Amino acid sequence: MMAPLSKVMQHPPVPAQAPRQGRALRRAQWRTQWRAGWRCLPVLAAALLAGCGAGSGLPRVLYLGVGVNADQTIDADLLDDTQQRLGELEAGYRQIYPNTSFQISLYPERQLAWAMQRRNRAGLGPDLLLINGDTALRLLAEGLIKPFPQTGVNLNIFEPEVLDRLRNPAGELAGLPVLVHTQVACFNRRRLAEAPTTLQDLLSTSAKGHPMGLSMEFSNLFWTVGSLGALDAIETALAGRQPTRGQQQAIERWLSWLQNASNQQRITFYATQPSMEAEFLAGRLDWLPCRSSAIPQLRKALGDGLGVAPLPRGDGGEPSPVNQLRVLALGTNASQGSRERALAFSHFSVNPLSQRNLTLGSLVMLPANRFVQVPLSSSAVLRAMATSAQQGNQTNSLVELMHSNDSRVAGIQALLTPLVFGELPAAPSSRQLVTILRSRP
Repeated sequence: MMAPLSKVMQHPPVPAQAPRQGRALRRAQWRTQWRAGWRCLPVLAAALLAGCGAGSGLPRVLYLGVGVNADQTIDADLLDDTQQRLGELEAGYRQIYPNTSFQISLYPERQLAWAMQRRNRAGLGPDLLLINGDTALRLLAEGLIKPFPQTGVNLNIFEPEVLDRLRNPAGELAGLPVLVHTQVACFNRRRLAEAPTTLQDLLSTSAKGHPMGLSMEFSNLFWTVGSLGALDAIETALAGRQPTRGQQQAIERWLSWLQNASNQQRITFYATQPSMEAEFLAGRLDWLPCRSSAIPQLRKALGDGLGVAPLPRGDGGEPSPVNQLRVLALGTNASQGSRERALAFSHFSVNPLSQRNLTLGSLVMLPANRFVQVPLSSSAVLRAMATSAQQGNQTNSLVELMHSNDSRVAGIQALLTPLVFGELPAAPSSRQLVTILRSRP
């Protein structure tokens, strides 16, 4: 940068024998160039200072990609809601790094691998991703994100079983757990005074004329496994062992209950969670299991008419919802400065104050930091979520054995669908299910 400047300011040579007119012309040209050089100095100095700042400081913009679940629609409302939820967290972070700004982009979770491949090839991958834990594991296996460093952050603030869910076979951490989305029961208060607390209540309430919904998706239906007492049997099979006779009978009872529920006139099984929620929003369902991430959309439509409660327990025990972990994962294209800032933001996001503010600011998620106390008395929604999260802890070791990316999930789904609709008997289906669970993914 200094070479052009020196040329501009250099005194042009004047031959000793040049004519007087030539010397006058050369002096005029030299004065013009000299003034132009001085006018360039402020611009050049600013460029030099900016270059030095970029080399030694951290970047001003942090690119954050946010994964969106299948039961959410990417639109302006969702973007505004996401920015509002993260706004307070960003504001607190900027008190430490005041020259930081955030650029947020939304991506469907199911298309995230494809989107990251395309953006990484173009060198445009985000610095940081806020995504589901299973998605992070899949992206790490495909080399689309970097392992999260297990030094420099206090991992003791997380439940060990939660961290185990986020580690690949090599022990690398796919992301840092930040939030927990739970599965709860949502109901229409204007039609149903209170939610069923047991599976028997669910059946009897539907018999009184209240339409109920259940999802055919295995991950959204798994909560019934615990209520029917088949959780130990499923975990035994996933570990590669043959269930005992009593455990095999528990699996059969679970499948029989699903068939019986499907035969009820007012209970409908839906192919997907979004299709079921659409029926609820249209007023054709009074009760359904829902993810806490769907509460804002449901609340926007029903207002105070939306009720939230824990899922029904059964004779076999407590329900077994699968807690959905939301993690911060590191992109592959970040510069050193961007990586430092992304790590600093991740560490800031899991401190107790940030975790508490995220929880109370949204009322749709719980902190991943196990030492953060949530004021449950302030909200019935938080109480229901906390109950479901505690119930979901019993599935952590099971989820570690079979993530949603597992190839066996498709086989289980292919078995459950005809069984629910009465095309397959429960007894042989229970044996076939064990065979699928014991097979290697």
